[in-house]
Amino acid sequence: MSTTKIFVTQIESVKEHTNADALELAQIGGWQCVVRKGEYNAKEKVVYFPPDTMLSEKWTSKFGVSQYCSLKGGMRRINRTKLRGEPSFGLVVRPEHDWWEVDQDVTDYYGAKKYEPPIRCKMDNAAPEDPMVPRYTDIENLRGYTRVFIPQEEVILTEKIHGTNVRAAMIEGEKRSGSRKHMRKEPEDYTASWWWYPWSIPRFKEMMEALGKEHNQVVAYGETFGCVQWLKYNAGNILDFRVFDMLIDGKWVDYDDCVTICDRFGVQMVPLIARIPYDLQVIAEYSEGKTRVNGADHIREGVVVKPVHERTHPRVGRVILKYVSDTYLLGKNAMKDDTSDV
Repeated sequence: MSTTKIFVTQIESVKEHTNADALELAQIGGWQCVVRKGEYNAKEKVVYFPPDTMLSEKWTSKFGVSQYCSLKGGMRRINRTKLRGEPSFGLVVRPEHDWWEVDQDVTDYYGAKKYEPPIRCKMDNAAPEDPMVPRYTDIENLRGYTRVFIPQEEVILTEKIHGTNVRAAMIEGEKRSGSRKHMRKEPEDYTASWWWYPWSIPRFKEMMEALGKEHNQVVAYGETFGCVQWLKYNAGNILDFRVFDMLIDGKWVDYDDCVTICDRFGVQMVPLIARIPYDLQVIAEYSEGKTRVNGADHIREGVVVKPVHERTHPRVGRVILKYVSDTYLLGKNAMKDDTSDV
């Protein structure tokens, strides 16, 4: 889950709209925004609100965009759309004060919040939180944090699967499982629970039990998918699961080591899309296309980008970011997504 942080930033470039003389395309980080011709210039200082930012009516009225924003819980949700054939994401405005500096956090000034999709699950199986099974890293959107990676740094791109986040753990020889926000009670039938489903997979169970004999804390993070969200991966009414990360004895496991562990036991990971020197444009291209989940035949939601070796950054903490495809963001179902990651 990403958060909403609104910063003073700069427009990187402004170019002609491909199909409208009165409009232009402003590039802000990894986002493209359609603006009126002559309204903004390259390098100009602005405030940018990415899609799914929630603002009060006070601000959307002042910016003249209330009619273009959906109303949710008394606040307006900044949308994404296509204008004369070009994608337009979010909202760009001039700063309220000239003395604001680039990279200044103005989230609180605007009262901006992150849109939270409606929750779709029962909470009667929630269990107490376990500090030995921490929630997964908050993953920010790479489009808004394009300078976190070092130019030409080797990065791993894996497919962002559209399902529900799972944390399955072996803690001092005992099984645990949970969703992104809540631990879950162990059910009688693992296949009936999105979050305990991985334990019904023999190879996954073997891996966790073997690692549990060598370590006090083993947490596998992954995605249960299929009959969970609107991208079904041709799974019909059944579930499937892929690992995307591991935490062992308090340390995040480097990608290559995680692959080695999963391969040893025949446990499937999320599909690898590419291993490349960091290049935002190339990553944008890789975010598009069909899913690489075997047997599925629909769009790819996007990619998750992380360095080959674990590291942190002062602005985002642990370095792991997502790049969701334009095709997914502009799809008819994206704006009404619910969530089971609770």
